[in-house]
Amino acid sequence: MKRYLLGADGGGSKTAFVLADGEGTPLATCTRGRSNPGDIGYQATEDLLLEGFSTLCRENDVAAEEVASVFAGVAGLTSFDMNLRLREAMGKLFPKAVCDCSHDGMNVLYGAFPQGEDGAIVICGTGSSCFVQVKGTVYRIGGYGQFDLTGNGYEMGKAAFAHVFRTLDGRDAYGVLAAMMDECFPGGCHKNIFEINGYTKTQFASFAPKVFAAARENDPAALAILEQSFSYIGELIATASSLFEGKPYSVALAGGIFKDPLAMELTRKHVPAHAALFRLEKEPVLGAVSKAKHQLTGNGDVTPLSAFLKKPY
Repeated sequence: MKRYLLGADGGGSKTAFVLADGEGTPLATCTRGRSNPGDIGYQATEDLLLEGFSTLCRENDVAAEEVASVFAGVAGLTSFDMNLRLREAMGKLFPKAVCDCSHDGMNVLYGAFPQGEDGAIVICGTGSSCFVQVKGTVYRIGGYGQFDLTGNGYEMGKAAFAHVFRTLDGRDAYGVLAAMMDECFPGGCHKNIFEINGYTKTQFASFAPKVFAAARENDPAALAILEQSFSYIGELIATASSLFEGKPYSVALAGGIFKDPLAMELTRKHVPAHAALFRLEKEPVLGAVSKAKHQLTGNGDVTPLSAFLKKPY
């Protein structure tokens, strides 16, 4: 019987799925909408993930009994007992498989450090978070949703709108960023404020590229937004340094924000010299497949998750 692996990477904007062979070579993919249970609720998250996995198998003539291992890394999943509930649901769908799930940071960790090497990762897309792996234990720094008020696409986009509205009463000078934002709406942002007030996190985050574009034209407001954001990201990475006791360590940067070349330059400005930054080119969902493969070998199959400084959370 052929054996297959399944991986999923879910966040605040989209969820990617991969079906792979037993060696981890991708065979098929599909994409669904956002799956963070903090945004859509646990049941909607479970339904979306099981539907995505089922569709991949059905469309590729893979029987449930042929699936050897499944891993789903989803933002917000480790709150309360949601990961335990999802693990049970996946086990019922794939009765012969080793099934596990955790936060989306595990996808990036296994994408960046496939052999379980020590290192840190920062995810910065709609939201932001940092995870550090040292000797098989994973620590979390930041990434507490609405309580981390900068350093992600959602907050960048929201700050851009706040700047536009501040120009209406003269608190901010009207410049490149405000003009770019106004061009996105008939009559400008102020004519569409009721619609904008109802935007989702994903919709706000979609305006983050405008901030980068305006910063390249030296717009003061855009530069200030990015300085605040990347100062926060640098704080996450600098905090991770204490776990490495001053020794050099690698930091993988993942997520939509880091796709802009300016992001790397701004991050370097705020991190310790011994933090070696690199952009993760591999899609995080492939890290989920690597994690699924590891579950079969017993190497790092369920990595303990503790808060920074070993305080449970």
